Amino acid sequence: MLKPLIKWPGGKTNELDRFLSLIPSYDRYIEPFVGGGALYFYLNPPKALINDTSRDLMDFYRLVKEQDPEFKRILNLYCSSFERLKEQCAVRYQDILALYRLYEEAQKQELDIRRLGLNEGLVRRIGEDPEIMTDLVTDGDEFLEQLRRMTEDKILRTIQNGKKKPLTDRDLKNNLMTGFTSGFYMYFRNVFNEIAAGELAVTLPYRIANFYFIREYCYGAMFRYNHKGEFNIPYGGISYNGKDFGAKIRTIFGEDVARLLGRTEIYCEDFESFLDKLTLTERDFLFLDPPYDTDFSEYEGKDFDKNDQKRLADFLKRTRARFLLVLKNTGFIYGLYENCGFRILSFDNRYLYNMRSRNDRSAQHLLITNIPEEEIPWKRENFLI
Repeated sequence: MLKPLIKWPGGKTNELDRFLSLIPSYDRYIEPFVGGGALYFYLNPPKALINDTSRDLMDFYRLVKEQDPEFKRILNLYCSSFERLKEQCAVRYQDILALYRLYEEAQKQELDIRRLGLNEGLVRRIGEDPEIMTDLVTDGDEFLEQLRRMTEDKILRTIQNGKKKPLTDRDLKNNLMTGFTSGFYMYFRNVFNEIAAGELAVTLPYRIANFYFIREYCYGAMFRYNHKGEFNIPYGGISYNGKDFGAKIRTIFGEDVARLLGRTEIYCEDFESFLDKLTLTERDFLFLDPPYDTDFSEYEGKDFDKNDQKRLADFLKRTRARFLLVLKNTGFIYGLYENCGFRILSFDNRYLYNMRSRNDRSAQHLLITNIPEEEIPWKRENFLI
């Protein structure tokens, strides 16, 4: 069974058991809002068309489909340089710990710690390792500055946390090493924003490898942008230090993934433009998991508003294809579909992450379909109504 290749907001991996009994036989599998594609990868369909408005996401799928060698090389370089950083932090941990003690003592003496530059030499000795500062790094000084800034910030926060509750040796080590790994991430997050702003020209494989690394290591696979339009999700934290990025790369370039994407057409368009160009029949199956009707339905800085929800409902009212639609249950959404002759059921779902506290953790979700009940009976024990 294949699993999603990339972490994406609103992924449905944990809800697949809700959907599997509701899927009809079909000739073509079509997903207009594919995201991470949990159902697509699980079903491994014989013929598929996938679409999303995220250019980075769909370029990622295209490069994987092509098994692009330069893309693979750059991903492996991210993996090896990140692993080398962790190795060097382990080798030099006594130096890092001594630095921590210096900061502790300086703070006791009420010195202006951030002007001391205590960690510059250590950061340089680690960061200038040629297996860490590889050709991925476009600005060596900025790379070292991010390592310095984040290690210092982590040291200071760890000192404060230690005052509240003594840390075990293991916890202390994990915290201090995370200063370096978060600095590595923050440098490449800045690169991601520079590329998006058109301030840094790079190749397509470089851009998408950078995108994939950031998606894997940002906290909770979230999307969030500041008022300048910059992606600003922080590093995932201590638990992310142990990620097996190499295993992800091996999966991406595995034969099973290559075969599936080899029989898949890939698009990057507005959902309606994508669907309108297709000649749909009752032998087509649409799985639709659009952004939800909430105050925060913005992924990659792009809104999916009530007008878009109306466009989607209007399309589904006229399509011949069989479809299964998953949406959060709001009054607006229910009103769009309640008198359309569709079958509507709901279920409870809990999210692992609360995006700006605007998605209810215990919100009901709707399953809406035009598949007749005699064709696909519901397993009613899975649902609330």
